[in-house]
Amino acid sequence: MTGVGDTAAEVKARLRTEAMRRRREAARTVAGSAAAIAARAAELPAGPVVSGYLPIRDEIDPRPLMEALAPRARIALPKVRADRMWFLVMGAGDSLERGGFGLTEPSGGEEVVPDVLLVPLLAFTRAGGRLGYGKGHYDRYLAAHPGRRTVGIAFAAQEMPELPLEAHDARLDAILTEREFIRIA
Repeated sequence: MTGVGDTAAEVKARLRTEAMRRRREAARTVAGSAAAIAARAAELPAGPVVSGYLPIRDEIDPRPLMEALAPRARIALPKVRADRMWFLVMGAGDSLERGGFGLTEPSGGEEVVPDVLLVPLLAFTRAGGRLGYGKGHYDRYLAAHPGRRTVGIAFAAQEMPELPLEAHDARLDAILTEREFIRIA
């Protein structure tokens, strides 16, 4: 997949195209993925605040997982403006609004720093490498808030043997797929 002289950005762009194809196919053919990840909620690291997200495109829907985690943690959702991302606690009856990048975001709520972040992604490696959408929101957030535990949420088909990781790319602590929970040593 790499050619002589390709930059990391060029390689990542090609891998994003392949990862989106894999995810789209998995979303079409893998039944019960949202329920499968929710069934593993007890395996996730504990923390008083867990951030989730609302799915876009053909991502696995993490809402059943967030519901399973809600009895033991406050659930927060991301809000993004330009290059800044922050998290707001969601409670019963709180409203959502359309945000940038096709996201649905909380319209208000208490701003918090999550202890555990459920992280969307396009591709992952078993070593904790993550390929996101290319805007760097999670990488910047995690650099500014060290010590947070991260769990990538993906279809098993999104696994790749390797990814070109740069110094600013935050590694995952674990990956949760419809097939397994992968802890990174």
